[in-house]
Amino acid sequence: MTVTSATERLDRIDPSSRRVPPMGGFSLTFLGVELKRLFRNSSVVVFTLIFPIAMLVMIGLPNKNTSISGVPVSQGGMSAAVPIMISMAVYGAMVASTMTGVSVASERAQGWSRQLRLTPLNPVVYILVKVVCGMVLGAIAVIVTLIVGAVLGITAPLGNLIAAGVLAWLSSLMLTSLGLAVGYAFPAQNAMRYLGPILPILSFMGGLFVPLAIMPEAVQIGAKFTPLWGIANLSQSAVIGVAPDGWSVPNLIVWFLVFTGLAVLMFRRDTKRV
Repeated sequence: MTVTSATERLDRIDPSSRRVPPMGGFSLTFLGVELKRLFRNSSVVVFTLIFPIAMLVMIGLPNKNTSISGVPVSQGGMSAAVPIMISMAVYGAMVASTMTGVSVASERAQGWSRQLRLTPLNPVVYILVKVVCGMVLGAIAVIVTLIVGAVLGITAPLGNLIAAGVLAWLSSLMLTSLGLAVGYAFPAQNAMRYLGPILPILSFMGGLFVPLAIMPEAVQIGAKFTPLWGIANLSQSAVIGVAPDGWSVPNLIVWFLVFTGLAVLMFRRDTKRV
């Protein structure tokens, strides 16, 4: 049998005639395979775990004894390194989730997506597995960053840390959608080339690298319309123990809907093309 004839026979498979497995094909085994594929990528490990920790050591540690609460850190005041630590946790979760989503670009180039469409796997389940992988990797990034911070002596009330950590982790849901949108919109060789420079810019504009309070007023106003400002404001406010800006939640919801809508649109376009 020639390759051409085999391909033609595969193309004549009627998807409606296949038996749909329980839960659309979702299984812990499939989820485990996807997670292993991610952890084999050295770039994921470096930018998800090593880079945020390195930034915490370089930027946060020198500010560990600087108080932002008016009370000396030695007397129980809040260290300036604490919001820096949470910002790095958000950054780690952001990189983890976007790289998880954008991995579909290389899978498309390798023909993996086409092979999956020849199976009874529900395409929605495939997307959900990617989202779960992004959130698992994001949780690891947040937890590791907070643990390293504790080892370095960067501490805050436990309740504040938990609340801020959960908020930082939830950013994975929104940003996996961004990665999926880019992964389905561009070829593998271009996806990270476009997304790579965007992430640091969004982080800077969102206040993850530099406190927005020291920036010009025009920059502070413009930052409120960027994707990472809402989650940065929520998580930093939670760890400090102050009320967040009233626009932070609407910002988070709007950008989640925008990125999710783009991911769905790009996925449908790719499905028609393949």
